[in-house]
Amino acid sequence: MSTVLGEYFGFSGSGARPLGSCVGRMSHGVNFRVCGLCNCQGDQLKVCSRCKTAWYCGPDHQRQHWKQHKPFCKPKNGVMHGEAFGGSGNANKKIPRRSAQQTDFSFDRSALDAVMGSHGGVMSDYELHFQGSVAEVPGGRRRSLAEPDLSTPIDSNTLEATSQQYRPKTPSLYHVEVCPDSQSLEEGGFSQDWFSDVMQLVMKDLNKYGVCVVDDFLGAERAEHILQEVGALHSRGVFHDGQVVSRHVQDQARGMIRGDKITWVTGSEPYCGGIGQLVSVVDSVVAKANKHPNAGKLADYNITWRTRAMVACYPGRDAHYVKHVDNPNGDGRCITAIYYINKDWTPQDGGVLRIYPEGCSDKVAEIEPRFDRMLFFWSDRRNPHEVLPAKITSRYAITVWYLDQKEREDYLARVSGASTNT
Repeated sequence: MSTVLGEYFGFSGSGARPLGSCVGRMSHGVNFRVCGLCNCQGDQLKVCSRCKTAWYCGPDHQRQHWKQHKPFCKPKNGVMHGEAFGGSGNANKKIPRRSAQQTDFSFDRSALDAVMGSHGGVMSDYELHFQGSVAEVPGGRRRSLAEPDLSTPIDSNTLEATSQQYRPKTPSLYHVEVCPDSQSLEEGGFSQDWFSDVMQLVMKDLNKYGVCVVDDFLGAERAEHILQEVGALHSRGVFHDGQVVSRHVQDQARGMIRGDKITWVTGSEPYCGGIGQLVSVVDSVVAKANKHPNAGKLADYNITWRTRAMVACYPGRDAHYVKHVDNPNGDGRCITAIYYINKDWTPQDGGVLRIYPEGCSDKVAEIEPRFDRMLFFWSDRRNPHEVLPAKITSRYAITVWYLDQKEREDYLARVSGASTNT
C-alpha cells in the first residue's frame, strides 16, 4: 500500500503540467507564463486582467480559449470589467459577484450548448473584453435556464421527472457498517496495522488536499478477483447507459455529457463476493475515520448511509464524462470513493480523472485509473472533476458515495416540499 497524491497536482486547463517536484505538497506551485491556447512561453505574453492567472499571445488566442478558460476566470480584488489586456472599457462597471449556486464548476457549458443548442436562450455569463476593444460573447447575458445537474444519480431510481413535477423516488441506501473487531478484519486478510495506516492516510489527505489516493489497496489477488467479477457482469449485458440527474438534458446528452455504461451492485449478488468485500472494507475505513478523534473536517459529518456500488465501464471511442460536481445541490453525498481495476494501464489508454480543487485555480489533480488504486474525495463543490476521453475498450471503475445523515434528511424534506407545492 502506498499513497501517491502530490505528484498528480499540476496546472489547470488544457495541457496541464504535473508538478513532479512538489510531491505531497499541493500548496506549492510554479508560476511562469504560458499561453493558455498554444502553450508558447515568454515575457511577451499578456495576462487576463480579470483573473490575473491566465496568459495569452494576444486577443485572438484569448477569444479562442474562452470556453475552456471561463470556468476558472474569477475576478481578483474587484477587477474592473473593461480592463482585459489593458483595455480601458467602462471603468465604473464591475463584474458581478457570483454565488456558489452560480458557479460554472458544476457543469461543462460548452457541452451543454452542444446538446441543448447554442441558440434559443442559452446565454453566456459575462461580456468578454480584449485589448483596445470591447467584444461581447454572443448573447452577453446570464442564461435564464436553471443550471442542470450533470451529476450521477445516487441510484437508478432517483431521476427528476421535470422541473414542474419533481417527485424523485427514494433510492436504495445502505447503513455504513464497521468490521466489529480485529478478528473479523484478520479473517478477511486485513491486519489492524494495514487498516490503521489506510485510515490515517484518508484522514490526513482529505483534510489537507480534499483528495486521497491509495495504491495497492487490496492487493493484486483480490483486485484480480474483482476484475473478473466485473468482466463477467459486463459480458452478461447488465450494463446500461450512464445518466445524469437533470432529465431535460438526458436524451440529448447521450454520449456528449457522459459516455459510460453502468450497473448497480450490492455485493451480495451471485459471483459478486469480491465487490462485496471491497465495499465492506471501504465502509470500515470511512466509518472509523468519521468517528476518529483526529477526523478533522470528516467530523463535520455523521456518515450513516451509502449508496450501492456503481460499476462503470468507459467503452473506448473517446467515451468521457464532462466536468461536473457529484453533489452540487446538497443531496447528502459527502465522500466519493472510487476503486480502479485496469490492468497494465498506460497514458495512451486515456480515461484519466481530472479534479479541479476549489481555491486552486492554478492546479489540477490528474488521477490515472490504475489497477488496485483507491480514490477518496469530497463530493461537493470543492472538487469539480471530469473523466478525460478513454481509448481502451474497458476502462472500469467502482464508485460508492457516502452520505451525511442530516444533509440527506434536509434534502428529502426540500424535495418533498417541492413535490407537495406542484
